[in-house]
Amino acid sequence: MRRSVVRVLAGGVIAAAAFGAGGGVASAGEVPIWAVSGADAGPLLDPAIGAPATALAPVFGLLTELAG
Repeated sequence: MRRSVVRVLAGGVIAAAAFGAGGGVASAGEVPIWAVSGADAGPLLDPAIGAPATALAPVFGLLTELAG
């Protein structure tokens, strides 16, 4: 039982390190979105990135009017 727990934890550490190494640096500019190291998913996810701002634009306008 103890060995299986150690193996699961070791696998989790290796997976976290792999995701951390392939993540890159976050920025607000045009940065490619990496789904898998070497595969850019930016063109697929680009329309979804602006969706929250577009959906909240009317709420922002209403709050701006109410705030004066």
